[in-house]
Amino acid sequence: MNNNIKLVAIDLDGTLLNSDKKVSRKNIETIRKLRDKGIYITIATGRPVGGFSWILDDLSLVSHDDYSITNTGSLIIKNMDKSDISKEVLSMDDYFKLKNMINDKMQIGIYNKYNLYSNSEKINEHFAFESKILKMPIEKFDESNKNQSVDRISITGDGEVLDIFEKNYNKKLLETYQTVRNVPEVFEVLNKKADKGQALQRLCSYLNIDIKNTLTIGDSNNDKTMLSISGLSATCQNGRESVKEMVDIVSPYSNDQDGVSNILEKIFFDK
Repeated sequence: MNNNIKLVAIDLDGTLLNSDKKVSRKNIETIRKLRDKGIYITIATGRPVGGFSWILDDLSLVSHDDYSITNTGSLIIKNMDKSDISKEVLSMDDYFKLKNMINDKMQIGIYNKYNLYSNSEKINEHFAFESKILKMPIEKFDESNKNQSVDRISITGDGEVLDIFEKNYNKKLLETYQTVRNVPEVFEVLNKKADKGQALQRLCSYLNIDIKNTLTIGDSNNDKTMLSISGLSATCQNGRESVKEMVDIVSPYSNDQDGVSNILEKIFFDK
């Protein structure tokens, strides 16, 4: 397939990572082959960098011109030294505002570059699962430090509880923030300028790349903003139906069957 793609942005969970939360050898080989062609490979994930830095090492995406979109677009980092080239985050005022909106059936989790925070006496299973997947321990949050960084916030609880919260508050929250719900048990709140699509636009501007010369690959709700604006978009077979309906390419293979490799081989290497 002939194309003018200069940058590929790839989601992690449900896309590049298999069900064991690992990158397959075949996906690694294809990405390295593509990087050798001079194509930028950008990880675009909801994870903070502390929750996927070893994956960058596995992919050999740690040179001076490798970049990642992290924390659902809150930060764009240089992979080599993890420095920020773009930062659209929340504040302590946002934290207290959201804290006052939830009831005792919900908990607030804070995601920063290298830290997860919660001040709940007993961490619920949903945020504990995040901690396990990201390999990041949950720490206590210093509410007295008004200059504390708050990259993004998740409100966790049972799906039915968050259904009610979303119904009651989402419309009002969207006036000030971005919100996204990838799974029923997590309601994510971000800076108004923080989503994968806006972050991709900022990265393209930084690299002087036309957004039309990008390929995005994702599977879920927080990928839709970047899938909708890129020149070419794709998903693996396990992608949500609403994602499959909007992308240009749906791989016949899932994230457990090297779907990303299949997409990249079809676009860049098929004769």
